[in-house]
Amino acid sequence: MKQKITIFIIICLTLFMISACDTKEDPSIEALIKAENEKNDIYYEIFVRSFADSDGDGIGDLNGVTENLDYLDALGVTALWLMPINEGPTYHGYSVTDYYAIEEDYGTMEDFQNLIDEAYKKDIKIMIDLVINHTSDQHPWYTSSQYDEDSPYRDYYTWKASSTAYSSFVGGMVDLNLKSEKVIEEIHHIIDFYMDMGVTGFRLDAAKHFFDYAENNGSTIENIIFIAELNAYMKNINENSFLVSEVYDSYVDMYANYFQASDSAFNFYASDKIVEALSGLSISRFASRIQNTYEDFSEFNSDFIDTPFLKNHDQDRIASVLPQNDLEERLKLAARILLTLPGSPIIYYGEEIGMKGIRYEGISVDGYDAPVYDEYRRSPLLWGNSDIETTWLPDIGLNNDVDNISIQQNNDSSLLKAYQEIIEIRKSYPALMYGNYFELFNGNNNNIQGYVRQYSYGDSFNEAVLVIHNFSSSSYEITDLAYEEIIYGSLAMDGYDTLILKINPELIGDYI
Repeated sequence: MKQKITIFIIICLTLFMISACDTKEDPSIEALIKAENEKNDIYYEIFVRSFADSDGDGIGDLNGVTENLDYLDALGVTALWLMPINEGPTYHGYSVTDYYAIEEDYGTMEDFQNLIDEAYKKDIKIMIDLVINHTSDQHPWYTSSQYDEDSPYRDYYTWKASSTAYSSFVGGMVDLNLKSEKVIEEIHHIIDFYMDMGVTGFRLDAAKHFFDYAENNGSTIENIIFIAELNAYMKNINENSFLVSEVYDSYVDMYANYFQASDSAFNFYASDKIVEALSGLSISRFASRIQNTYEDFSEFNSDFIDTPFLKNHDQDRIASVLPQNDLEERLKLAARILLTLPGSPIIYYGEEIGMKGIRYEGISVDGYDAPVYDEYRRSPLLWGNSDIETTWLPDIGLNNDVDNISIQQNNDSSLLKAYQEIIEIRKSYPALMYGNYFELFNGNNNNIQGYVRQYSYGDSFNEAVLVIHNFSSSSYEITDLAYEEIIYGSLAMDGYDTLILKINPELIGDYI
């Protein structure tokens, strides 16, 4: 894949240089900037089981993803994060029984290779979940060693008793012994296998728990050293590979440390603060709190790449947790906040149409043969097309008031169209897409929160934009503010509106 990426960049640069003869500006700068920031993407998180069904069995599959790449391309995302696709006994996939096999419901390894190849043609990267904190208790490594202390896999786990391994999580998941050289070698093989296929990134599931079984209940430094070595191994294969750690914690200091080792870590704190401000709480502190997280990250890595998101598969969906009055306008503002922040933002599938979803505590649902917990946080995507919409999970009416994709695609004022618009803006302005420059707007108040984003490339390119969000339902007039261009919105801001201005980068001091 590294060779393919290099060839692609060279081709792009060549084409841009040729076309430059007919333009006033040299478009090769755009390609150079992109190549300089190869790890910056706009991700779309997919639970394959719920995304799209290609064979009529009611279960989403890899071919369903491949056949709907045009939708993802039109949305504007540049990378996909696939939740676990390996064989395992659970619906969610986080208890693996074979790292080298595709979950039977999802298709075959050939289907996955085809997805990678077709996505690559659209310049869309693929990141997958790397679940190495634990395996299923049905994995051959475990079944071979559970009652046999002479098994060659006995060292793969840490044993609480002669036949009981340590488990960080319930549900038949047993923790791997990540201090075992044999286990590390297995993980390297897994990485080799998928990177050879063209996978460019991995999400480290449960990275906070890698050494929970240690005598001191593990430590952050052990996790960081392990991840750093894993990342170095990946970079030897593809220097532009992307490793993001899931450290499920709202305490910034906990996961800021992980920027020393992985390329990024999920910004749970920012997620909380976005929801808080959109709910009308602590608005005046929103931008400064976000800025503080970047200062924390930069202490560990000055070139950090943040991974902001609104919500993910382990949380109630943002459309369910925000106040329900003016919900669509709040959701549109959420999208514009997410997609004007630094880093590689992640959109959770269905978020772009305002799908709802919450956790239940083991309730029974007619037509589903197991107690329900997180399933409705991961419910079928609403396509408005029965040929591809999945039916594995019974519809209990959570999204009865949500317009499906088919409807929203034909509505210029829909949430989906708002996502497409702000994604296109982000991709069109390097000051939004790249770099970590984030300074507070000096006009911030109890309702208005803004920030300046800026990006420069040598002496050839320098761009700055001012982003202003109105967190209130009342209108707000922006006056006495110099700008070069209105990129988005109006100086007469409506409630929950956003204004994006291109400003003179030499005069940034006038705005901060």
